[in-house]
Amino acid sequence: QGVKQPRGPPKKARLIVRNLSFKCSEEELRSLFSPFGTVLEVNVPRKPDGKMRGFAFVQLRNVLEASKALQGMNMKEIKGRPVAVDWAVAKDKYQATQGGQADGGE
Repeated sequence: QGVKQPRGPPKKARLIVRNLSFKCSEEELRSLFSPFGTVLEVNVPRKPDGKMRGFAFVQLRNVLEASKALQGMNMKEIKGRPVAVDWAVAKDKYQATQGGQADGGE
C-alpha cells in the first residue's frame, strides 16, 4: 500500500482537473475539452462563499474520449497555470487517495 499505481480505466468517463485558475469558467473548460469528445457535464465546485476550489470535474461521453482528453490536457496551461488531469474517483475512494485529508491530515 502507499505506492501510487496508475489506475486502470474506470467505468465512468469522468475526469478531475486540478490546479485550475479561478479565472477559468465552466464554458471555457467545455470548449477546451470538446475537441476530444462530447462533454456531457462540467462541474466547478465552489466554497460556501462562492469562491472556486481550484479544481473541476469534466464528464465525457465514454472512457475512450475521456482518456484522449486526459492525455491531451494533462499538464497543459489554462490561463497561465499548468493543470493536472486525472481520473475522478468516487468520493469515498477520493478521500482515501488523498491520504486521509478529510479527518484533518495525517
